[in-house]
Amino acid sequence: MIELQTAWGWQVALYLFLGGLGAGTFIAATLLGFVRRKRHRRALAASYWIAVACIAAGLLSLLSEVVHPGRALLMWQSFSHLASWMALGAWAALAALVVFSVTAFLTTRNTSELLSGVWEEHPGLRKRLRTVFSLVGLVLAFFMALYTGMLLKAAPGIPFWNSWLLPCLFVASALGAGLNVVASLAVLTGSARKVSRTRRRLFAGIVIGVVAVESALLFFYLANMLQGGSGAQPSQQFAAQVSAELLLSGSCSLPFWGLVIAGGLVAPLILSVLSLFLRGRAGWRILAIGTMLTVVGDCALRFLFLHVGMGADYIGQALLLIL
Repeated sequence: MIELQTAWGWQVALYLFLGGLGAGTFIAATLLGFVRRKRHRRALAASYWIAVACIAAGLLSLLSEVVHPGRALLMWQSFSHLASWMALGAWAALAALVVFSVTAFLTTRNTSELLSGVWEEHPGLRKRLRTVFSLVGLVLAFFMALYTGMLLKAAPGIPFWNSWLLPCLFVASALGAGLNVVASLAVLTGSARKVSRTRRRLFAGIVIGVVAVESALLFFYLANMLQGGSGAQPSQQFAAQVSAELLLSGSCSLPFWGLVIAGGLVAPLILSVLSLFLRGRAGWRILAIGTMLTVVGDCALRFLFLHVGMGADYIGQALLLIL
């Protein structure tokens, strides 16, 4: 089983990133839709379709990691072991793909009008269906965001991933990226112009809060790993420490401090605070700039955590053999 986990390639990291981004975008769009659906109709539709694209691309990335991708398309055969987080996540991603697609279809005016005859015959049906699928999708999205961390935590033989803080960190990271994606789409579609300065400040405050929570989780996570994590044996503690040191001062320190910390956390935080003092479109544009930085930082976090966890585990296993 350890050999299977250490064989994970970049496709799994991309799958974790896209799954989290799609889930976070759907959550942010759904919550916005419950508050101001009509005003942000175009931004919501675009957000839902982006969530669909992320989940679909993530599933394709996961299938490409399988030895026989063609056989993996028969999911009831390839992912039948439901005690595995990989299998649970694959089925959840497939269900999310269907639910997200239906929600996007019902939210987009051009596609929804294809069934205009049905809506005229059954008044209110479209709204009820959209609400039901949005709520079901919200549950699936939260599971997907949590699952991206649980998949790594449940992997045996990787001490750096063995912490309950990891799923929490990935959930906060996904929500932060999703919020910024929806904000950027609101700017691009023009619906942000109709939002008052007070509401924009409220949104900026939410972004600041999410970034603060993610920063705190990352700090406590790395502090715990520097102390050996949850490892019961010296080799496990050593592997966890080496992984953390690779991020903080080792070969991965430059992308970690540059992309994850400076680009994904500090810059969006500064831009969000700056937007509180700007008027009109300038405030939203500043928030939108932080979008790409947050998404890049979120992606780098997944890739780096996967890389240093497996890389340091080889050292831990070698030490275990020596001892």
